[in-house]
Amino acid sequence: MTPTSPLYSIQDSAGAEFLPYGPSDAGVVVVESFGEFEAEYAAIRRGAGIMELPQRGLIEVRGADRLDFLHRFLTHDTLSLDDGQGRRAFLLSRQGRIDADMIVLQNNDRTLLDIDRFAAAHVTAELNKFLFTEDVQVADCSDAFVHLTLHGPHAAPLLGAAATQTDGDRAADLEPLHHRQAVISDQSCVVYRHDETGETGLHLLVPTGSAGAVYTALADASGGLVPEVEGGVRRTIHGRGIGWLAYNTARIEAGTPIYHVDFGPDSLPHETGLLDAAVSFTKGCYVGQEVVARMHNLGHPKRRLVGLRFADETLPIAGSQLFEPTGDTSKTIGALTSSALSPMLGNVAIGFAMIRWGKHQPGTTVSVHAEGTQVEGAVQDLSFLH
Repeated sequence: MTPTSPLYSIQDSAGAEFLPYGPSDAGVVVVESFGEFEAEYAAIRRGAGIMELPQRGLIEVRGADRLDFLHRFLTHDTLSLDDGQGRRAFLLSRQGRIDADMIVLQNNDRTLLDIDRFAAAHVTAELNKFLFTEDVQVADCSDAFVHLTLHGPHAAPLLGAAATQTDGDRAADLEPLHHRQAVISDQSCVVYRHDETGETGLHLLVPTGSAGAVYTALADASGGLVPEVEGGVRRTIHGRGIGWLAYNTARIEAGTPIYHVDFGPDSLPHETGLLDAAVSFTKGCYVGQEVVARMHNLGHPKRRLVGLRFADETLPIAGSQLFEPTGDTSKTIGALTSSALSPMLGNVAIGFAMIRWGKHQPGTTVSVHAEGTQVEGAVQDLSFLH
């Protein structure tokens, strides 16, 4: 695999195992784990997990008319955003399908769109296509920034320990989707809060040239990417490097679906379970609004993303087809999009599934093939933590 991150050598030296993420012809390499899944998962739940997300991209929008322009295209209100505020939104096609899922971050001089890297070029081109006389400039800056995250109850203390004290303290008080600047290793970074794992989640947008120094400073503040824990070493902040396996388990438990994993360009907003978070029904028109409004007022989608909980540790893999519990495999009623074994639930298998409307109600039983046998799962809400 070709390393695509400036942090690859640091991670490799710490014993990281890697896996490909994204399209086969244009994907990235992410850390799968540092070889200690249990410790990495525990860091999320009891300390702070330090993770890089090379699969995230960034679009920068400048110009005096940018908020009005974005307001006409995104599913959520951008006109009311003040400096330091953020909002989740979709960009839809004219058919109401989701072209992108993003976090909109407003600053006085620019607006940042934190977005799936593999949607960034398309979204940049789409927005630029509709520019006429507006004072708006849209640029794909995905390669200019590295996306780091801190997940866990010690995320804020870890940031405070690595950052300039004043900046760290201010960033630790962030409300969800709000953002501020923090200085780490003499580098100014954008820090915003997005709790994807059921714990505090702090996201850092770091200029690529300084990513190694910032990543190392965060790791050093917690004792290293793979801390030495033998010999009675006591640490004030319990943190460590984590990979996709631990993060993926925690975000499934917390009910956090991911674009291009659990839903994508063929999905409607009503199918995702994210309608309340990403769509405003009081703002003005936007591309795809007629489809969204018609479905909201007159009907329902053909399918819906749901949570599935299984009886034991027999784990179906993502992509597995779902059937009626009768065992009749002649007709599918959905497909599993993500799965993991849940430490919070006694190591039982859980997952997300896109399932046919009418079979999406909590308590519905479905059947799926796993580890050489048919197992049954019960439909529930996306979150497994309540």
